[in-house]
Amino acid sequence: MQRKFLLTVLFIVLLAALIYKSPFAANYNYNKAKALCNQGKYEQSIPYFEKSLFANPNSTLTRFFYAKALANTKPTYSVQKKLYEIAESKIDDQAKRFAQSQLGSIRRVLLRGLEYNYINNAVQSKDVIRWDYRKFPLKYYIEASSDMPAYYTEAITSAMGQWQSRTNFIKFQGVNNPSDANILIDFKDNNAACNQSGLKYVVANTTPIIRNNNFLDKMELTFNKTDPCQKVFSRQEIYTTALHELGHTLGIMGHSDNPADIMYSAQEGNGRKYSIFGNQRLSDRDVKTLVLLYRMKPTVTNTANLESENFYYAPLILGNSDIQAQKKIAELQQYISKYPNIANGYINLGATYADMGSNQNAIQYLNKAETLANTEEEKFLVAYNKAMVYFNMQDLKKSYEYAVKAQ
Repeated sequence: MQRKFLLTVLFIVLLAALIYKSPFAANYNYNKAKALCNQGKYEQSIPYFEKSLFANPNSTLTRFFYAKALANTKPTYSVQKKLYEIAESKIDDQAKRFAQSQLGSIRRVLLRGLEYNYINNAVQSKDVIRWDYRKFPLKYYIEASSDMPAYYTEAITSAMGQWQSRTNFIKFQGVNNPSDANILIDFKDNNAACNQSGLKYVVANTTPIIRNNNFLDKMELTFNKTDPCQKVFSRQEIYTTALHELGHTLGIMGHSDNPADIMYSAQEGNGRKYSIFGNQRLSDRDVKTLVLLYRMKPTVTNTANLESENFYYAPLILGNSDIQAQKKIAELQQYISKYPNIANGYINLGATYADMGSNQNAIQYLNKAETLANTEEEKFLVAYNKAMVYFNMQDLKKSYEYAVKAQ
């Protein structure tokens, strides 16, 4: 009895598949969609075009009019994504070329008022990391410490105030329990060697805490209490550093390439961090980049399955993976030519080549980084990335060796 029932179900499924995948289904749905298009009902035509393409995915005529229908509807997240997939498809036809031309127009509309930004530098790797703004205010906890000036905390909260006032949508709220915080701000002793000649050091750094399934749990912002020679930082240094690091806690994981921006990567230069800035104010580019980031659909955030048709499709804004990688390589090549003795640039360049599958180039730059790494964090990043690259190269012995070092 059970076997007969299963055979019946299987027969029905096969029959349905034959109907929906048949030339009849493709032709019927195409004609239905085309008639709706002729009436100017582009949005209503889209499901019928999709049913037709399900039955016959290689129909160049259906693909072309499907792309036209998409281009004539509101550029919602779904529409952006579908047009982008046509533009990047392996089928080289008129539909692909039409979609590519239309995406340029849609991108210009989406970026209207936000054109002057550094979003490609702000988004690192393949992830768009940001908070769900519907859950603002962001809760922060500042660790109490008696062995540092009181203006440290005052400068940090003052920097938060500028992010709030300049963006009009970022909100912060202090909490008394670190377990309730989205942003943990703590302080540590600086154990780096004191070198008065050409003193180089970092005032603070930010680390995202990401759990399974790309859930953004917290951002941890750690300040050094002093420089390596045990001299406390000025209020200006703490304030400007806080402005920069808060940008990271909000999701700008990369850096600007313009010294006029707070998010410019100046921390590896000689002298005190950010001392090159005459101003202590977020630039228009800083603000526009953050606004654009919060319009894009995140891949890492603090809400599971965050969806909205109002989101921007990240690959449309950033370009395809090849374009992103080439932009990142150009940026990093410029960085290491400027700071040839800093490990961080070589680490990022090696990781970018690894993402592209260019393992030999990745190892070349990671080897250089290994000779320059002088902090535990840099040594970990070199070892971790080399372990991954060697694993991809199937050199398991070296992969294990560097995995142990990273651990």
